Amino acid sequence: MPPHQPRNLTAPTLPAAPALPIGAERTFFVPDFRSMQQYTVSAVLRGIGSFCYIFVEEAEWNTRVTAETVASIVHAFEVATPANPKQGIYPTLTAFFGLPPDIDENGRIILLLLNIQDANHPSQYTAGFFNPADQDRGVLRTPGLRGFPIRSNEADMLYIDTQPLNPNSEVAHNVIAHEFLHLIHWRHDPHEATWVDEGCAGYASFLCGYSVLEHIEAFEKMPSVSLVAWPEREADALPHYGAAFLWMLYLHEQYGGTGTLIEIVRNRGTSLTGVADALALRGITQRVSNIFIEWKLANYLSNYHAVRLSLSPLRWHDSYPSGTQERKLSNFSADYVGFEDAGGLTLGFSSNSGGTNSAAHTIEFHSTGDVRMQEIKLSTGNSGSIVLPNTVTEAILVPSLQTETINAETHSVNYQYSAARGAHITFTTAALPNPVHPRYWDIIAQPSESLVGLTPTVTLMIFDSKIERLYREAQAMYQIKQDRQGSHLYRFSFLLEPEIAPESVTYQISLDSRIVDTGSLTE
Repeated sequence: MPPHQPRNLTAPTLPAAPALPIGAERTFFVPDFRSMQQYTVSAVLRGIGSFCYIFVEEAEWNTRVTAETVASIVHAFEVATPANPKQGIYPTLTAFFGLPPDIDENGRIILLLLNIQDANHPSQYTAGFFNPADQDRGVLRTPGLRGFPIRSNEADMLYIDTQPLNPNSEVAHNVIAHEFLHLIHWRHDPHEATWVDEGCAGYASFLCGYSVLEHIEAFEKMPSVSLVAWPEREADALPHYGAAFLWMLYLHEQYGGTGTLIEIVRNRGTSLTGVADALALRGITQRVSNIFIEWKLANYLSNYHAVRLSLSPLRWHDSYPSGTQERKLSNFSADYVGFEDAGGLTLGFSSNSGGTNSAAHTIEFHSTGDVRMQEIKLSTGNSGSIVLPNTVTEAILVPSLQTETINAETHSVNYQYSAARGAHITFTTAALPNPVHPRYWDIIAQPSESLVGLTPTVTLMIFDSKIERLYREAQAMYQIKQDRQGSHLYRFSFLLEPEIAPESVTYQISLDSRIVDTGSLTE
């Protein structure tokens, strides 16, 4: 076994369970997601396959679940999937990711069909789950159930809903494939981060040919969700399922195919560390944060082979200047801000992120039909700007945060952006001698609006005998606060050599290579 895989993948050995006959009865311990406590369910064995036992809650038999329901589930689990009419869920996923645990040594997975006790809302409910507590023994406590004591079923089992989920549908088979991958994943890495586990489970549904459209559509509506954070139970998790699946699909399509996903499932590292380790074992040297930047752009452009995305920006701008806009980003998330009639726009960006973990890119749609992507180069203060070519008809600003740390899901960043055509920004300027050291001068400039990601520069010239020559090349001005209302001034200080007369010196203030004002020291 490769050294990065666990050697002890199953619970301690139990005596092999005897084969069960149809009609066998069993009481299961089941979590109630409303009270977060446990109750018991009486169920009867209604179907047997080579790799599964189908138990059905007694109250659901011949109401929501029939003999035909059980037969179709056995067929899907063992015989055929939409992706392969000759291979079911179990052989498909075990061929790629390995065998599931077998704590009860019966060689089968128990599929318990029951009315899962939750909010039972048609648009948000628990369609199925795998409970890791069942891989333990006796009475235990888990943080997920508020620390209440619970009993383990000491079985390799999955819970599949019957209300409102239709157990007679392909959607139910999809849920089984998804949850079965959780069971296999647990065997390799019982401590994996939720987002990785869910992304791989969504990928398992995709491998079996089941639809992932619901999750994709949810992500399309909320594309700014964090990849690495997972919401509380009451929150809408569907966009997060979509993000996690699309991330795994992107790795599949761009970084090594199914082999990369197999490595992620089998790797003992968790979250970003596990993904990075798995990629390295596949010979992929790119940092996860750099792949994330590729991915955020690919999502808007729908650069996938297997799915089609259509993201909508969180807002569109169509009049300029836009003014300073502020937003907050969670770690490993991206925003999409649209600009119409974007030719010649100056887009400014700044963030309060420490280090180099913020990034901002533009997606440009040109009148020629070309689509181009550009990075906004950020200074050490995490600010920068870009001037869009005149041929740009529409542009998307895509800021993001990608900090690779152990607690990556806790990071966030505040950022600002603005859009203006250069001619709209004017400056009021003045040159002032230093009252203490008269050979020192300050050039002061106040812009007509806040500059986000933009820094004015000063170029000094000398007029001598009617000949203009360069005195000081363009240098950045420093931002200083003017008043409590938050207005800002920009200052440039320099020493004037004794042999140079102040009346011979002029200055040019430029913004993005456009001269916005001129003056002389003695005006």
